[in-house]
Amino acid sequence: MDVRQLVDIACEEDPRAPCLWLPSDLFPEFCAAIRQRPNVVGAVIYRNKTIRDGGPYSDITTRRP
Repeated sequence: MDVRQLVDIACEEDPRAPCLWLPSDLFPEFCAAIRQRPNVVGAVIYRNKTIRDGGPYSDITTRRP
């Protein structure tokens, strides 16, 4: 499974969450997969959610790391 599929699953599991946090090692790969660059605050918008870098050694989560 690639990172985009993992993010899609996380978005479906918690559809009301406004933000999704990704591990630092997956964040650049995700940005490349959706062909977007992070904005000034370091986030990208995907499926009406703010996707952010959650820091090293974190899990994909909808809660702040």
